[in-house]
Amino acid sequence: MKKLIALMALLMITTACDSPRSQRSMISSSSNGNGLTSGNGTDFGTGNTIPDTTTTTPSNIPADATHCKFSTDGINGFATTSAHLGSYTLCQSSTDKTVFYAQFKTPPVGANGDVSICFIPHTTSGSNSIYVGNPMCGTFTDPKSVKKITFVKYTQYSSALINNVMFFKDTYYYYPMYGKNVMTLDAYKDCMARLALGVSTYCNSFKSVNQYVLQSF
Repeated sequence: MKKLIALMALLMITTACDSPRSQRSMISSSSNGNGLTSGNGTDFGTGNTIPDTTTTTPSNIPADATHCKFSTDGINGFATTSAHLGSYTLCQSSTDKTVFYAQFKTPPVGANGDVSICFIPHTTSGSNSIYVGNPMCGTFTDPKSVKKITFVKYTQYSSALINNVMFFKDTYYYYPMYGKNVMTLDAYKDCMARLALGVSTYCNSFKSVNQYVLQSF
């Protein structure tokens, strides 16, 4: 059964043996808790847009998603629930492990309209999870619709298996380290860049707000 992991452990900094340009953000996936543990923001790009053309419906889904649990009415039948995003389904393709399908019961909206959800692919390495590609971001305006997300992995991780996905509303939250509201994706990227330099306070601030989800596959 797919396991939803809440990121609640204390931040720990570990020594990495990769060269500085090849280090990537890591998120612990140990059974007794997990947290940001080490990383490098180098080459971590801006969020790429999930094309609207990837939208489908639960009654007409691709063959590689027939094992997924989707809601047909937009109200009941979602696979799981989180405090951050409510009821949703995030499911990995049965044939292409870079492809995921997502559906949300309560698509996030803000004062200025629809709010994007950003997804970041990770692969497990020992007790940690390393991000292996840029974020994919998009809006989910219809709870009955399903969107296809295709991750593009970094060259050095082309053979890595994506078995964890971190995702969150890309909207403003108050982060104590900045003393002001900051976009979630910007806060995460800044956390990773500074953690690579041995500065953990920004990741502690990111973690304390706890506005994200990590799901394993």
